[in-house]
Amino acid sequence: MKSPLEDMPVIVGIGEAIEPLTSPLDNPSSPQALIARAAAAALQDALPQADLAPFIDVLIAVRTFADSTAHWPTPFGSSSNLPRSIAERIGTAPKRAVYTEVGGDVPQRYVNECCEKLARGDASMILIAGGEAIANTKAAAKAGLALDWAEHPKGGLENRGLGIDGLIAPEAIRHQLFSAPLGYALCEIARRARQGDSPDAYADAMAELLVPLSQVAAGNHKAMFPQAFTAQEIKTPTATNAYTAYPYTRAMVAKDAVNQAAALLLTTRSKALALGVAEEKMTYLHAYVALNDKSLLEREDLSRSMALETAYEYLMKRVGSNSSKLKYLDIYSCFPIVLSEAKAALDIGQASDMPLTQTGGLPFFGGPGNNYSMHAIASVVRRLRHDTASLGLVHANGGYMDKHAIGIYGCEPGWQVCDSGPAQRALDDKAAQELEPHPRGEATIETYTVQFARGQPSYAVVVGRLKQSGRRFIANNCEDDQDILQRLMASDLVGADILVSSLEAGNRVRLVDA
Repeated sequence: MKSPLEDMPVIVGIGEAIEPLTSPLDNPSSPQALIARAAAAALQDALPQADLAPFIDVLIAVRTFADSTAHWPTPFGSSSNLPRSIAERIGTAPKRAVYTEVGGDVPQRYVNECCEKLARGDASMILIAGGEAIANTKAAAKAGLALDWAEHPKGGLENRGLGIDGLIAPEAIRHQLFSAPLGYALCEIARRARQGDSPDAYADAMAELLVPLSQVAAGNHKAMFPQAFTAQEIKTPTATNAYTAYPYTRAMVAKDAVNQAAALLLTTRSKALALGVAEEKMTYLHAYVALNDKSLLEREDLSRSMALETAYEYLMKRVGSNSSKLKYLDIYSCFPIVLSEAKAALDIGQASDMPLTQTGGLPFFGGPGNNYSMHAIASVVRRLRHDTASLGLVHANGGYMDKHAIGIYGCEPGWQVCDSGPAQRALDDKAAQELEPHPRGEATIETYTVQFARGQPSYAVVVGRLKQSGRRFIANNCEDDQDILQRLMASDLVGADILVSSLEAGNRVRLVDA
């Protein structure tokens, strides 16, 4: 009879593949080719690839951006079954091929689930892989290359779909809130107001938070954008560092024009030992959590994510006194607010010099679509192999700061089933804010942002509260009122009085003193 130690799930292989752009382009890789290179590297990291490939019974591919949204065209075609395309390239024929949902939380969420499956005996070896070749796609299209990346491999596929139902309200889309920078900017400005910071002071804080990330990326040969920046360079809008959505400059947000892939190979300790995997290659998931918040405009406080706070509280209780061993962190850094809120949840003071990333973060290492956190896990595992007494933490974030999956890793044996169901039910039971679809009359600004196009302010997204009823609404500026865009950026107007009207084209607001 196996001991609990033998049944523990372990990560035994990590692999990454990075393809810098060449000029002129030299045989640019397709996404499936790049991901397969990372997958092969993950197998080879544990044992010779041919010794492991026959034992993979589940292969999971993280959904690419091209299959996540219509905004990412695939001019050269793609694989109709990405997991099987990867499997064919690395010489395996898994019983199950899975294509995941959308979300930056997916890599860590699936590690959580796969470890549970392995511990129960529902699988014996699982490969998780993902990546993007967006930089190659853009450069090849610009160069007018005729590439053929279309593939139609045979074999079954469990397609989990997009998984984005309820992510954003139809009213939000109607008012042009359909991009990540806009949604996070609404949260960021609400947080700025909660803290009582001036726009300049808050911009300084965001930039100073990101400087150490850029320094890590500058020393990481796997980073797509390995350059260290000063706080002044990060926060100052210029021709090459324009605002994307106020208050974010380009240097503050995830960069998706990358060629990056990563993969993880998981099995049980007993299987690994039987195959001859060295113990120093084994990394354990000591504790984990995955929680979802209300969708963005349903949250009572737009400056916070209750799921984020609850996830960290839950996780620290599961780790207990071992939390003092936490040394290697990688906090999702698509936008500064996630870093800031995670630091607060972990009670990491401003004076702490603990690095918040092992890669360099999404603005500087690169943001390969839904798969960034696979690189984070690989980087944390790599660190722990050289510091086996410490623990590492990876926080993967999806949606508009509403999906959070966090794992704590260590090289010393450890595993526990973590049931976050009660915590999720408590979050679900909280009352959701309802939007007023046809607001009229006096109101106040709850938060706002300004969308930029080609370096110039384009339109405002304003979330407000009606004075009479307190109900929340979303609106844009009037088309003939461009002055409001500059005023929104010149000072903190959260709490300012506005007038809102409901038109056929959508809700529109004006400042009362305009």
